[in-house]
Amino acid sequence: MIVHLRFRECEHNGDLDQYARDVAKSGGTVVYRELDAARERGMLAVELADETQAADFWRRFERTDSYRYCS
Repeated sequence: MIVHLRFRECEHNGDLDQYARDVAKSGGTVVYRELDAARERGMLAVELADETQAADFWRRFERTDSYRYCS
């Protein structure tokens, strides 16, 4: 399953890199990334194996600093 996470406060690749690190630490695999620095927006396409992994991912991701920038 693929989920798309959209982030605000994405002024440069360093911001998106940090969000991607938190996604990976939470158990997701980033398969695509997109940055619109002019609009300070970023998107990560994240692969999760199944609903069980998705539930575990969200529980862990909610504890990261990146979560508050995700919409």
